[in-house]
Formats: sequence, C-alpha cells, structure tokens
Amino acid sequence: MSKPNEPLQVDPAELRVAAEQLDGQASSFAEKHQSAHARVGGTALGSGQAAAALPQLLSSWEEQGVQFGAQFTRHSEGHRQAAAGYDTTDETAAAGIDDEGSEL
Repeated sequence: MSKPNEPLQVDPAELRVAAEQLDGQASSFAEKHQSAHARVGGTALGSGQAAAALPQLLSSWEEQGVQFGAQFTRHSEGHRQAAAGYDTTDETAAAGIDDEGSEL
C-alpha cells in the first residue's frame, strides 16, 4: 500500500485479476443462492403463519440476491475501468516523455 506523500503504484494487471475473481465470486454466489432458494421454495410448511410468510420471505430474499449480484458486477467493472484508466495514463505519460526526449 502506498504511503502518504509517496507516488501511487498500481498494477493494472492485478486490478484485472481482482475483477475476474469478483466475477467468479458473483457466479458462485448466484449459483448457491439459487440452489438455496429452490430448496426453501420447495419446503412444505403446511398451513398457518409460517406458510403464509414464506412467499414474502422468498421474494425479499430474491430481491436481496439481485442487489448483491449487482454489487459484484459494479465492483468488478470498477476494477476493469480503473485498470483501463491507469493504462491510458501510463501510455499518455510515456508518449509525452518520448516527445520531450525527441526534442533534445
């Protein structure tokens, strides 16, 4: 980690690896969430308050699952955008250095 008043050092490749890991975690989460949702949805609770509450619980749970999936996506895309930004900055700076060097 960079310290205050020191140059920031970022490896865009590491950001891309982290984005891929987030994608994998999102996929695993979605798969396990859907599996659990299906198991709970198949539960027979009979009649009564528990049986009446189950559809609301499942609906809420599904909504939360969608929100978590969207968060994974935002984070992985943010890592990719940051990597692209650092690449562009490095390329622009390198071109500026080359231009200045050729004028010497």
